[in-house]
Amino acid sequence: MDKKRKMRIVLDFLKRRYGERSTVALKRRNDLFELLISTVLSQRAKDETTEVVSTRLFSIVKTPEDIVRLDRAKLEALIRPSGPFRQKAGRIKEISRILVKEYKDSFPKTREELMRLPGVGPKTADIVLSYGYGKPVIAVDVHVEVCSKRLGFAGRKAKYEEIRNSLESLVPAKERLFINTGFVNFGKEICLTRKPRCPICGLKSVCEYHAHTYKKL
Repeated sequence: MDKKRKMRIVLDFLKRRYGERSTVALKRRNDLFELLISTVLSQRAKDETTEVVSTRLFSIVKTPEDIVRLDRAKLEALIRPSGPFRQKAGRIKEISRILVKEYKDSFPKTREELMRLPGVGPKTADIVLSYGYGKPVIAVDVHVEVCSKRLGFAGRKAKYEEIRNSLESLVPAKERLFINTGFVNFGKEICLTRKPRCPICGLKSVCEYHAHTYKKL
């Protein structure tokens, strides 16, 4: 099947199942800052843990200036459940210092600017651009990667940029804000990373993984 036709089937299915959720571009510097730091905290951490830790942190601090002033030990204690908390604390401190020094009342607006910040890679930058600024880019997290490869939109060994470029070539700009949330929800509910729930999947008729796996049985 043509990949664009398959993507249309996938998008329509995800919209029916989860609703056509869209993101609203954030207007305030502090909202963008919270999104950025929460995404840094999410690295190597479960979504549920990230939400709890982020809520706790931002009940105490609101701005990069607040982080700069916050005692390092206090910051580490606040984010401790998020995994490698000492490393993350160092990155968060340095990100905040750079934002205070170089951006003052503004915020990085491009992928290149964001990726110059410590601990900010392509995924984190794309999340800020997509969820923060409402730009038509697709952030590739683990769920997006797994779903894309199983459905056949990217090769098994494809890396971040290849997956992102493949998806963006298939998804119209106005729908790119949705594909991340759609695949995240689908990945948590049906297309589980370790063991997908293929028998109850509504996309098995267009899924290469399903065709390959069940052909062997």
